[in-house]
Amino acid sequence: MSKTLGYARISTDQGQDVESQKARLERLGAVVVFHDVGSGSSLHGRSQLDAAIRLLEPGGTLLALHPDRLARDTADLLTIGKMVIERGAILRIHDPSIVFDGRDMMGEILLTLFGMVGAIEKHFIAARQRRGIEAARAKGAYRGRPATIDPAAIKELHAGGMGATAIAKKLKIGRASVYRALAA
Repeated sequence: MSKTLGYARISTDQGQDVESQKARLERLGAVVVFHDVGSGSSLHGRSQLDAAIRLLEPGGTLLALHPDRLARDTADLLTIGKMVIERGAILRIHDPSIVFDGRDMMGEILLTLFGMVGAIEKHFIAARQRRGIEAARAKGAYRGRPATIDPAAIKELHAGGMGATAIAKKLKIGRASVYRALAA
Protein backbone atom coordinates (compact mmCIF):
# COMPACT_ATOMS: atom_id res chain seq x y z
CA MET A 1 0.00 0.00 0.00
CA SER A 2 1.36 3.41 -0.93
CA LYS A 3 1.93 5.86 1.89
CA THR A 4 1.32 9.57 2.17
CA LEU A 5 4.20 11.44 3.77
CA GLY A 6 3.53 14.95 5.00
CA TYR A 7 5.91 17.89 4.93
CA ALA A 8 5.63 21.01 7.08
CA ARG A 9 7.92 24.00 7.42
CA ILE A 10 8.05 27.00 9.69
CA SER A 11 10.43 29.91 9.20
CA THR A 12 11.48 30.18 12.83
CA ASP A 13 10.79 28.29 16.02
CA GLN A 14 10.38 31.59 17.88
CA GLY A 15 6.67 32.33 17.94
CA GLN A 16 5.75 29.79 15.27
CA ASP A 17 4.41 26.32 15.95
CA VAL A 18 4.65 23.46 13.50
CA GLU A 19 2.15 21.34 15.46
CA SER A 20 -0.93 22.80 13.77
CA GLN A 21 0.51 22.00 10.34
CA LYS A 22 1.43 18.48 11.46
CA ALA A 23 -2.05 17.82 12.88
CA ARG A 24 -3.73 19.05 9.71
CA LEU A 25 -1.46 16.93 7.49
CA GLU A 26 -2.25 13.88 9.61
CA ARG A 27 -6.00 14.58 9.28
CA LEU A 28 -5.46 14.73 5.51
CA GLY A 29 -3.90 11.26 5.54
CA ALA A 30 -0.16 11.67 6.19
CA VAL A 31 1.17 8.66 8.09
CA VAL A 32 4.40 10.47 8.95
CA VAL A 33 5.05 14.22 8.91
CA PHE A 34 8.53 15.59 8.33
CA HIS A 35 9.25 19.20 9.23
CA ASP A 36 12.01 21.74 8.88
CA VAL A 37 12.61 25.03 10.63
CA GLY A 38 14.10 27.57 8.27
CA SER A 39 13.60 29.75 5.27
CA GLY A 40 11.68 28.60 2.24
CA SER A 41 13.99 30.71 0.09
CA SER A 42 16.39 27.83 -0.53
CA LEU A 43 16.40 24.05 -0.61
CA HIS A 44 19.75 23.97 1.19
CA GLY A 45 19.63 22.81 4.78
CA ARG A 46 16.18 21.23 4.45
CA SER A 47 17.22 17.80 5.72
CA GLN A 48 13.69 16.68 6.58
CA LEU A 49 12.43 17.49 3.09
CA ASP A 50 15.33 15.48 1.68
CA ALA A 51 14.49 12.59 4.02
CA ALA A 52 10.80 12.65 3.08
CA ILE A 53 11.62 12.54 -0.63
CA ARG A 54 14.17 9.73 -0.13
CA LEU A 55 11.57 7.66 1.74
CA LEU A 56 8.87 8.04 -0.91
CA GLU A 57 7.92 4.75 -2.50
CA PRO A 58 6.45 4.28 -5.98
CA GLY A 59 2.77 5.16 -5.82
CA GLY A 60 3.30 7.19 -2.63
CA THR A 61 2.45 10.83 -2.07
CA LEU A 62 4.28 13.81 -0.62
CA LEU A 63 1.67 16.13 0.87
CA ALA A 64 2.12 19.78 1.82
CA LEU A 65 -0.52 22.23 2.97
CA HIS A 66 0.57 25.16 0.77
CA PRO A 67 3.13 25.71 -1.99
CA ASP A 68 5.08 28.21 0.15
CA ARG A 69 5.68 25.51 2.79
CA LEU A 70 7.72 23.72 0.12
CA ALA A 71 9.44 26.64 -1.61
CA ARG A 72 9.20 30.34 -2.37
CA ASP A 73 10.77 30.01 -5.78
CA THR A 74 9.51 28.60 -9.07
CA ALA A 75 12.64 26.61 -9.86
CA ASP A 76 12.80 25.11 -6.36
CA LEU A 77 9.12 24.16 -6.40
CA LEU A 78 9.50 22.48 -9.79
CA THR A 79 12.70 20.77 -8.63
CA ILE A 80 10.87 19.30 -5.64
CA GLY A 81 8.04 18.17 -7.92
CA LYS A 82 10.44 16.49 -10.32
CA MET A 83 12.35 14.79 -7.48
CA VAL A 84 9.05 13.39 -6.22
CA ILE A 85 7.97 12.01 -9.61
CA GLU A 86 11.46 10.53 -10.15
CA ARG A 87 10.66 8.39 -7.08
CA GLY A 88 7.48 7.23 -8.82
CA ALA A 89 5.39 9.24 -6.39
CA ILE A 90 2.98 12.17 -6.52
CA LEU A 91 3.30 15.67 -5.09
CA ARG A 92 0.01 16.87 -3.63
CA ILE A 93 -0.59 20.34 -2.25
CA HIS A 94 -3.77 20.81 -0.25
CA ASP A 95 -4.50 24.53 -0.70
CA PRO A 96 -4.76 25.37 -3.52
CA SER A 97 -5.45 21.84 -4.68
CA ILE A 98 -2.52 20.81 -6.87
CA VAL A 99 -1.63 17.27 -7.90
CA PHE A 100 1.68 16.92 -9.72
CA ASP A 101 2.30 13.47 -11.13
CA GLY A 102 4.37 14.35 -14.20
CA ARG A 103 1.60 13.29 -16.58
CA ASP A 104 -0.76 16.25 -16.41
CA MET A 105 0.47 19.56 -17.76
CA MET A 106 -1.95 21.44 -15.48
CA GLY A 107 -0.04 20.31 -12.36
CA GLU A 108 3.19 21.74 -13.76
CA ILE A 109 1.46 24.97 -14.78
CA LEU A 110 0.02 25.38 -11.27
CA LEU A 111 3.40 24.67 -9.63
CA THR A 112 4.99 27.27 -11.90
CA LEU A 113 2.28 29.82 -11.16
CA PHE A 114 2.43 29.38 -7.38
CA GLY A 115 6.22 29.30 -7.48
CA MET A 116 6.05 32.74 -9.11
CA VAL A 117 3.62 33.92 -6.42
CA GLY A 118 6.09 32.70 -3.79
CA ALA A 119 8.93 34.58 -5.47
CA ILE A 120 6.83 37.76 -5.49
CA GLU A 121 6.01 37.29 -1.78
CA LYS A 122 9.73 36.77 -1.04
CA HIS A 123 10.50 40.03 -2.86
CA PHE A 124 7.88 41.99 -0.91
CA ILE A 125 9.01 40.52 2.42
CA ALA A 126 12.60 41.58 1.72
CA ALA A 127 11.47 45.06 0.60
CA ARG A 128 9.42 45.55 3.79
CA GLN A 129 12.35 44.38 5.88
CA ARG A 130 14.70 46.85 4.13
CA ARG A 131 12.22 49.70 4.66
CA GLY A 132 11.91 48.79 8.34
CA ILE A 133 15.69 48.71 8.77
CA GLU A 134 16.06 52.07 6.99
CA ALA A 135 13.38 53.63 9.21
CA ALA A 136 15.03 52.25 12.35
CA ARG A 137 18.45 53.52 11.19
CA ALA A 138 16.99 56.98 10.57
CA LYS A 139 15.78 57.00 14.19
CA GLY A 140 19.14 55.68 15.40
CA ALA A 141 17.48 52.53 16.70
CA TYR A 142 19.04 49.95 14.36
CA ARG A 143 22.44 48.68 15.29
CA GLY A 144 22.51 45.47 13.27
CA ARG A 145 23.02 42.02 14.61
CA PRO A 146 25.17 41.88 17.76
CA ALA A 147 28.71 40.67 17.18
CA THR A 148 29.23 37.04 18.06
CA ILE A 149 32.98 37.04 17.52
CA ASP A 150 35.43 38.81 19.80
CA PRO A 151 38.20 40.26 17.58
CA ALA A 152 40.32 41.04 20.65
CA ALA A 153 40.33 37.36 21.66
CA ILE A 154 41.35 36.34 18.15
CA LYS A 155 44.20 38.85 18.08
CA GLU A 156 45.34 37.81 21.55
CA LEU A 157 45.45 34.12 20.60
CA HIS A 158 47.24 34.96 17.34
CA ALA A 159 49.80 37.09 19.20
CA GLY A 160 50.38 34.08 21.48
CA GLY A 161 51.49 32.09 18.43
CA MET A 162 48.29 30.22 17.64
CA GLY A 163 47.42 29.69 13.95
CA ALA A 164 44.12 30.52 12.28
CA THR A 165 42.87 26.93 12.22
CA ALA A 166 43.63 26.40 15.90
CA ILE A 167 41.98 29.73 16.81
CA ALA A 168 38.88 28.81 14.79
CA LYS A 169 38.61 25.44 16.55
CA LYS A 170 39.17 26.93 19.99
CA LEU A 171 36.57 29.68 19.52
CA LYS A 172 34.23 27.44 17.48
CA ILE A 173 34.12 29.83 14.54
CA GLY A 174 35.08 29.65 10.88
CA ARG A 175 38.63 30.26 9.69
CA ALA A 176 37.38 33.01 7.38
CA SER A 177 36.12 34.87 10.46
CA VAL A 178 39.56 34.57 12.03
CA TYR A 179 41.24 35.95 8.91
CA ARG A 180 38.74 38.86 8.73
CA ALA A 181 39.35 39.76 12.37
CA LEU A 182 43.12 39.63 11.90
CA ALA A 183 42.96 41.79 8.76
CA ALA A 184 40.74 44.44 10.40
